Amino acid sequence: MSQLSALGVTDADLTPRLKFVNILPSALLLAVVISLILGGAPAHAPSLHRLLDNARSYGWTGALVVSVGALVAGLLLQPLELASIRLLEGYVSSTGLLGPLVRVGTWVHATRRSRLTWQRNHLKHDDPHAVTARFGLALMPHRAPVLPTALGNRLRAAEERAGRPYGLDSLLTWPRLYHVLPQDVLQTVARSRNELDTAARLSLSFALTSVMTTALLLTHPWWLLLPVALAVLSWFAYRSAVHAATTYGDTVAAVVDVFRLKLLQEMHIAIPADTAGERALNKKLTALWSRNDRKPLPSPVRYDAGEASPGDQAGSGGSS
Repeated sequence: MSQLSALGVTDADLTPRLKFVNILPSALLLAVVISLILGGAPAHAPSLHRLLDNARSYGWTGALVVSVGALVAGLLLQPLELASIRLLEGYVSSTGLLGPLVRVGTWVHATRRSRLTWQRNHLKHDDPHAVTARFGLALMPHRAPVLPTALGNRLRAAEERAGRPYGLDSLLTWPRLYHVLPQDVLQTVARSRNELDTAARLSLSFALTSVMTTALLLTHPWWLLLPVALAVLSWFAYRSAVHAATTYGDTVAAVVDVFRLKLLQEMHIAIPADTAGERALNKKLTALWSRNDRKPLPSPVRYDAGEASPGDQAGSGGSS
């Protein structure tokens, strides 16, 4: 980053998330494509000798341009970070350009969920296939429709799993719970999320680089092994993202288990005495947080102005 320091950009300006989730994938794409072009592609088969000669001719100026280009590309792509992850999750219109792939992927995962459900319900409890089916179903959504990708289904299952025992909608709860978490817990969650997003963005970067290098090397058959290798790396990065999604989902579920009552404390809401009362309360909170004014609450949420701990308030009864 010495070239960037000359522009007044310091390590403090480049957060770990920006470096690994945005700049690293962009730098990888630029490095491969520019190296091939400097090596002679597409007019000639890439040559190491030609690459070194051209690199020396551009010198530090070229290195500075590439460094700044990677930084600018990373900054420009940062607003598209969520969109790119949603693309890999499968939130794509089934009538658009990717419609056929979306429909096939949805059918594959829906069929797999149906097969696993049948094995769980009809085979003996200790049958290996039944055990595998229960494990597989835990990584797929139960109530919501399946998505066309493994990553999307893994994250959707995690969203359901996090709040299910308490009647919580995790999509509504998590943005609020996030504000009451201790700093060390926030760091753990952020680290887990960064691993997921980095793997996902690397998968997209490898895939895009594979397409671009194919265009540059189309007339040089032996060099087409490079885009094939990049496509394989894209697949491995995607599988890493899927596994990271499981870890992230488990982390979020554990945080909800431990800190959900702290959220009630911070909101000065009376803490229920048991899980039945908690589920009834969470049903009301879900209606409030969803901003659905057309469905009035069956009974009000009771507030508590005290500062007692959850254990001290547990005996005070459920919400009315």
